[in-house]
Amino acid sequence: MTQLFLSYSYDWSVIPRSIAFFERGIGVTVRITVLSVAFSLVLGLIVALVRMAPGPLGLVGFFYVQVFRALSLYVYILFIYFGIAAAFQIDFDPITAGVISLTLLNSAYMAEIYRAAIQAIDPGQREAARSLGLGSITTFATVTFPQAWRIALPSLVNQFTDIIKDSSIVAVIGTPDLMYQTIERVSFYQRPFEFYTTVAGIYLVMVVIVAQLALRLEKRLQRHLA
Repeated sequence: MTQLFLSYSYDWSVIPRSIAFFERGIGVTVRITVLSVAFSLVLGLIVALVRMAPGPLGLVGFFYVQVFRALSLYVYILFIYFGIAAAFQIDFDPITAGVISLTLLNSAYMAEIYRAAIQAIDPGQREAARSLGLGSITTFATVTFPQAWRIALPSLVNQFTDIIKDSSIVAVIGTPDLMYQTIERVSFYQRPFEFYTTVAGIYLVMVVIVAQLALRLEKRLQRHLA
């Protein structure tokens, strides 16, 4: 193994020659990530509220969470891109299929994050708001949710970073994201170590940037809370 490692002839010059491909791939990855995060945040909150509703509606939310957390993202992407297209004659483009898959998976996890955060708020605050004449929607929007958001933020950030990393799987359906561009360059230059090391570094940088921005936002929210 050591001999094989030492005998590999490194050629890092292929990386600067492929910058344009990396830039295109990063652009697609960022687009998929931003759309998936936005849709997951909204859908996750809706599912959380449905999940906490009494009766059959709550069971629908429970079923949604269990189903979409049970299967892997790889299965979702292939099912939506190939299975749904064949069964219902819906022609998804790769980016749309990737965003839908990431949204379905992550909204289920975010729903549980939201639910736990909302339930952590003292019920007495909601009762006090209603005693002041605020309606249920106004109470949730102005009293419950702002506090729940602060509680949920650290866990939501973990989901944000998971979306960045999981977005690489959309390459399997031909989405021209960062991983797809890397695979194409590896095939062209036959330089797997250089390209996969570089793409690992790019994903690491993106995750660190998101984590740092979220940390600053969390500190700002804590200052306002204090």
